[in-house]
Amino acid sequence: MDYYPSVALTPEFRQRIEDSMHGIIMTIPTLKQEYPKLKGDWKFEHDFDFIYGIIIGQILGSCLTAFKMVHEREATSEEILMIGEIIESYFPLIRNEIMHA
Repeated sequence: MDYYPSVALTPEFRQRIEDSMHGIIMTIPTLKQEYPKLKGDWKFEHDFDFIYGIIIGQILGSCLTAFKMVHEREATSEEILMIGEIIESYFPLIRNEIMHA
């Protein structure tokens, strides 16, 4: 396994992450319209938690894919934590959008 030193996330990459998050957050109203069908198929009990998990999963997957495309390698644990901190800063906005969409 190759070792890659962690890189600081550039302002451009941070902006790319934030743009991606905003795009995904904008899909929340559509997802809320579709979740009754998903609820029947997937048998989940807590609507908010389900939608919140889907959105966070999409954001994290998108951010890690963007990192791999930009740096042509997987993110290190430290880089994943840095990306996670950016995502965490959007948790209140995501929760608010889910509750009010």
